[in-house]
Order: sequence, then structure tokens, then C-alpha cells
Amino acid sequence: MARSTTIMAKLNANIFKYLIRIVTFKENNMDVLQAFFITFILTLSSNIYASDPSNIESDNQKKDIFEAIKKNENLKPHFTYESSISEFVSTDQCIRINHNLHKGERQKSQRAFKWVIDVPTEGKITSQETIGIKELDALAIVNLLSKKIVYIDIDSVKQKFNRYRLTLKGWRYLVGSDCFYLGKAEHRSVISINKPQVPINRDGQEVPYRVTTIVGLSDEFKLPDWTNHKDIRQAFPLIDKLVNGYEQVIPMHKVNGEWVEYLSPSSIKRMAKSGKIRSINYFNINAPITKKEHMLDAFEIEEHRNKYWNCISLPGQSSNGAEVDQKPKSGNPYDYSVAIFDNLQRSKWDNIEIKTKPYLDQLVEAGLLTSHLQKGIEGNKKNRGSLFSGTVYQLNPNYNHIIDKDRGCIYLGKGKVNLVDLTIIASNARGNNSQQEIVKYKYIMAFPKPPEWAKDPVLQSQWSDLKGALDHGLACDGTFEIDLTEERKMGSGGGSCWWAYNSVAEQ
Repeated sequence: MARSTTIMAKLNANIFKYLIRIVTFKENNMDVLQAFFITFILTLSSNIYASDPSNIESDNQKKDIFEAIKKNENLKPHFTYESSISEFVSTDQCIRINHNLHKGERQKSQRAFKWVIDVPTEGKITSQETIGIKELDALAIVNLLSKKIVYIDIDSVKQKFNRYRLTLKGWRYLVGSDCFYLGKAEHRSVISINKPQVPINRDGQEVPYRVTTIVGLSDEFKLPDWTNHKDIRQAFPLIDKLVNGYEQVIPMHKVNGEWVEYLSPSSIKRMAKSGKIRSINYFNINAPITKKEHMLDAFEIEEHRNKYWNCISLPGQSSNGAEVDQKPKSGNPYDYSVAIFDNLQRSKWDNIEIKTKPYLDQLVEAGLLTSHLQKGIEGNKKNRGSLFSGTVYQLNPNYNHIIDKDRGCIYLGKGKVNLVDLTIIASNARGNNSQQEIVKYKYIMAFPKPPEWAKDPVLQSQWSDLKGALDHGLACDGTFEIDLTEERKMGSGGGSCWWAYNSVAEQ
């Protein structure tokens, strides 16, 4: 009753105001009368809408739904399909490297520093390739990639290419093999709630609300400095999209009086079949207890290293890039012997004749290897049973001393750790299933004081594995547990190391 009285009082006041205007306004009476009634109807509508309690209800709904969404951002789902909200905020927002632009020789590895992207400087370029090249150039401008001109034999013709290669700075931000990390997005606000008129299932009971949200990087999050470069912003509109926010739709409904994300009947059925219910566990959003400066003091690399990681290889001994037709049969490194066949039919992707053989010949010229022609060499794998003629390459006995007796490999000695990244994840944080805090690391093992034999300028100029190891070092990454309250500061973990160059591509 009080609400109706208020509405009528407002209407009477507006009617009196417009009657005054009719009397004082010197225009045609019919025009004034029409204007009065139009204004009156609009005013009546606006007053009734303003007093409509459904607006208050809608605002409260937005608030309640937004709180539910923010809570579910930290949900530990039983299944990945249980919470698209949690899955969205756990996804790495990043800009990707277009490896499809590579037109040079086939790349065999996607590991950091093991790949290059060779783009021809001449010839027809599609509009899509033009966009991709613009992206690579932008990444090179901010030093996430390096760029240089190389000449490559393609179909016996030397062609000019722009070669893009990952830098140390780029590796710092790299996630996986092709993604430069920007941050994690979140839900910023709820802007609309729409209830469909038609139920989505046959029993007519499930009518989830269509909730439109604004998602993007949080206002407090600081993007890496390189993302502010104008060429990066032009090449990768995703960054502005994440900064400014964009719309996303989430189906929501109430279950036992609480707002939750709507799950399809098939999802519910799968959960029930597995004996699961909606998860009630949440990730901890607190910061890790261990301080980074304390972690640096406790970072003992030697406890997490393989004794063979500082060993370099000759062609055929590893997958470092240089393949051969016949690999060493003996596990004894002193018995190194590989063969390149002369009368073998090769595929277009086989680079043994044009890459590995010249490489081995360089090592012969440097004095590291010896070579001789041989007939009746039995093939291996698919060529087993066939006999070939070719060149056999062996380690020069004068260089047997470069093989470490304890390790049985060509050992470069103890290196120096150059830490690239060290991140500490709290024990109950997303991505950590351990009861301890987890440390994620990236580092380069450099060799500023190599063995005397490795300082030979002739070897360094001819042996790309040696030069690559000394120039670029050993890249290592992995994780391990830490508990600084215990006597043993570093716990279990895992990781891997690989040479931060491609021995064939870098020739």
C-alpha cells in the first residue's frame, strides 16, 4: 500500500509539472497535448519500472552467481568435465609459435632450442603466412626469438631463409614447446542472466540460466614487459582481449538453494556410475611458505643430475640430429664405428648423404675420426640382409683420451648452473598433488672451463656438437619437492636435460 501511494504521488507531481508547461508553452494546443500524453506515458513507464522489485532480485542474483563462480574457480574437480569454470582459470593464456611456417629441412624435435623455423625470403607467400611471419618478427623484436639469414640447399639449389630460433629470454616464458605464457584469466563480473523459455530436456524440469560473464586477466596481474611493445600488441590481439575483458557464457542453476554450474544429464550419469558426487574440495590460494631467496640457497643441482648429462655425442650415438646408415654395434665408446652407404635409395627427407656425411668428413679433416671405404656392409632394420658399400668412420685412437673412463662417454666436465627460472608452488595449490611445496626450475648448464682437449680451435670449428655445447650449454628443467623444515632440504622430483642446440641445423 505504501509503495502504491509513493508511485501515485510521483505521478501526480509529474502531471502537475506538465500541465504548467501546457499553459505557458506558446505552441499549437494540439501539438502540446500530444507531447504531454507521450511524455506522460514514458514517465509512467519509467516510474513503474524503477519500482519493479525484479530489478533488485536480478542484482542480487548477479551477486550470488558471481560469488558462486569465484568460489568454483578454485574447485578441485573429480573430472575435467565437472567444472568448466575451474578448467578455464587453470588454462595457460599464451601466444603460440606457428611451426607450420617452417619450410626448411624436416625438424625432428620440438624441445626447447632443438628446433628452428626457416622461412624462405623469396617466392609466393599466402596472406595467412604473412600474418604468421609478422608474429615471428614481433617475437624477434622483443628477443623471445632470434632471427638471422641462412642459406639452405633445397633440391640442389641454395635458397635464402630467415631462421628463427628460441632465445634464453624466450625459454623463460615458454610453456610446453610452442606457447609464450601471458598469465591466468579469471571471471571479472556477471553482466546478464537470461532464463530460457523452453526446458532443455524432456521432463521439462531443467531450465538452466544463461549467465554472461566478463573474463580476462585480473586488474592486479602484471603482464611481462615485452607484451607492452606495440608490434606485439598488433601481432597478437589476444593480449588486448585479455586486458580489456571479453564475454563468456556459463550455464548455471540452483541445487539445494545454491548456485552451481549446470551439468548435463550424461555428466551426472558418468559421475554416479563412478560413485562420485560434485567436488567439495578447493585449491589453496595462499602464497607458498618458502621464500625464493631461501630456495636459492638450498638449490643443490648435483643431487638431481644424471652423471651422463654432461656428455656430448658423435653422429649415430644419440638423437642429437645427425643420423647414420649403420650405428655403432658395441656399447664400448672406444669401438665407435658408423657407416654411410653409397648405393642406398633414399627418401626426400633423408639428410644423411647431404648433412651427416659432410659432417663426418669434417671430423676426419679435424683429426678426430678416421675413414675408409668398405664393401659388403650389412644393412640394419628394414635393410637387414642386404649388403652395401660405403664409408666407415671410426674414432681416431689419438683421441681415446677424451672419453671419460668412469662414464664411458665424451665428458665435458662439471658445469656452471645459470638459473633461468625458479617457481615455488604451495602444497595445496593448483597443479600440485604433493603434501610438500613443489619447486619448478629451468636452468642452463654452461661450461666456462672445458677440458683442455675441448679448447682445440680446429675441433671447435669442425665439430658442431662440441661448439654447440660450449656456446649454448645444457638445458634442464623439472620439479622437485622441498621442505626446509627437514634436514634434507630437497626431496624427490624429476626432470630432464638436453643440449640447447641442434647439431645438424647449426652447421
